[in-house]
Amino acid sequence: MLAIIVHGGMEDTVIPPHLAERRNSGAKRACELGYQTLVRGGSALDAVEAAVRCMEDDPIFDAGTGSYYNLCGEIEMDASIMTSAGEGAGVACIQRVQNPISVARKVMETTPHVLIVGEGAELFARLHGFPEYDPATEMARRLLEEQVAKLPEELREVLKRYQEIRKKHKSYSTVGAVAVDGRGLIAAATSTGGNPQKLPGRVGDTPILGAGTFAASAAGASATGHGEGIIKLGVTRTVVEAVNKGREVDTACQDIVTAGKGAKIPLGVIALDRRGRPSAQHNGAFMPAFYQSEELSEAVYIKG
Repeated sequence: MLAIIVHGGMEDTVIPPHLAERRNSGAKRACELGYQTLVRGGSALDAVEAAVRCMEDDPIFDAGTGSYYNLCGEIEMDASIMTSAGEGAGVACIQRVQNPISVARKVMETTPHVLIVGEGAELFARLHGFPEYDPATEMARRLLEEQVAKLPEELREVLKRYQEIRKKHKSYSTVGAVAVDGRGLIAAATSTGGNPQKLPGRVGDTPILGAGTFAASAAGASATGHGEGIIKLGVTRTVVEAVNKGREVDTACQDIVTAGKGAKIPLGVIALDRRGRPSAQHNGAFMPAFYQSEELSEAVYIKG
């Protein structure tokens, strides 16, 4: 069974229709690219990497090109990738690369490590041929300038202002994908630029296996939302383990999203079981999610 599901991040508040359409269009395009990778004989790993790279290269998403600046005016990105064969790795706070998801895959395939961060991650990327790249967009620059202009000098006031900024920008446009190939391999991948104006060095759920990304023989999952909360809930591992114990994939996703709502944690999750059955659930206002399989001529929207 060839199948893939992707998400383009969750919004905690309603966004303008034209932005929702751009996010939907970008997610659908990524889903169809990932599916064509499967059709051409690529593995589930190849498919999720291709889908996530597609969204990293689309500035409408907060991943790769389009990532937000942190409070110091730097772009620090996170990504992770994992397969049902037990392989997996992530990169965190990586700068100046175009596709963090591909660096994460290279870490998985060439090292014994599961997470490399900061300067070490960037050095690793350069040593493995990833060229230097500026992922900033004009929109991200304008947002940074607007917020920095309002920041007072005292650290206490900076932190207070940081909290105010986070309350106003409830966007979690992390991107992710899960696929199953003809050999039964399941792979999951997730990538993000993190919160707008986050504190330098902040790491969310995305690069952490079991939080933002997880895959095992029963299913694979990718999460989006409030990173700290997703880490505490162990969202993707919880979903996959529930499926492994006999829960339907849709029920497993509904359960964790409901738990998040009860804990006041905004989150969304997509998952795919070994038979290619999908689920996309969230407790926010909007989450673009698309699915394609051998039974479908094009990617279809999955409403959570």
